[in-house]
Amino acid sequence: MRFEEWAPLYMEILEEFGFSRDEDEEAARLLKGLLSVRGGDLTVEDLDSMIRGGRVLVCGNGPSLSGELDEILKDSKKRSAKSPPSGMDDPVVVAADGATTPLLAAGVVPDVIVTDLDGYLPDIVAANAMGSAVVVHAHGDNLAALKEYVPRLKRVLGTTQSVPLEGVYNFGGFTDGDRGVFLARRFGAEEIRTIGFDYDDPDVTPRKKMKLAWAKRLVEMALKEVSSE
Repeated sequence: MRFEEWAPLYMEILEEFGFSRDEDEEAARLLKGLLSVRGGDLTVEDLDSMIRGGRVLVCGNGPSLSGELDEILKDSKKRSAKSPPSGMDDPVVVAADGATTPLLAAGVVPDVIVTDLDGYLPDIVAANAMGSAVVVHAHGDNLAALKEYVPRLKRVLGTTQSVPLEGVYNFGGFTDGDRGVFLARRFGAEEIRTIGFDYDDPDVTPRKKMKLAWAKRLVEMALKEVSSE
């Protein structure tokens, strides 16, 4: 999604949540600076080679995640028992931030973690050490986390919800989950499946309900555009 397409949605989000565009842009500049002094980080070419033409499983951190993941793992074991698995059988697993924890508990190391660094950071750091690429999102509320954790991570690519900068991208999306879907779409996934996206979870705060409503709207938008391509 080009920023020109995303900008009207972004302005709606700023107004609805009372976020500061200036603070978002400050965070993006901070992330750019943190990444510019490093070498060997994740590139858009790396993501393209991982995702293009393949199947992507985007995992949200809703209550349904563990059950849905169990079903997928059981089905995978059944298919593997019948015939040797092929590379096309295994999807690229994208974890939305806190979904990293239940994935690791199930023995699944995500291929990519999309995070604004407010999940359980020890598990994100551990998964990164085990090979997960990390797409770190900068916004006005996570400057301290960026300073603390970006230097501790490797294979990082930066994103922003405001105007993209050199080395800090905007692929579209607002919450970690829908940004994972937009990421898969941007890099040419042939199929995108979502699990753990509980848009109607009653056990969340009113503010979280607002975010889930946006996530639903944006995921539906992204998947509709994928199906029409």
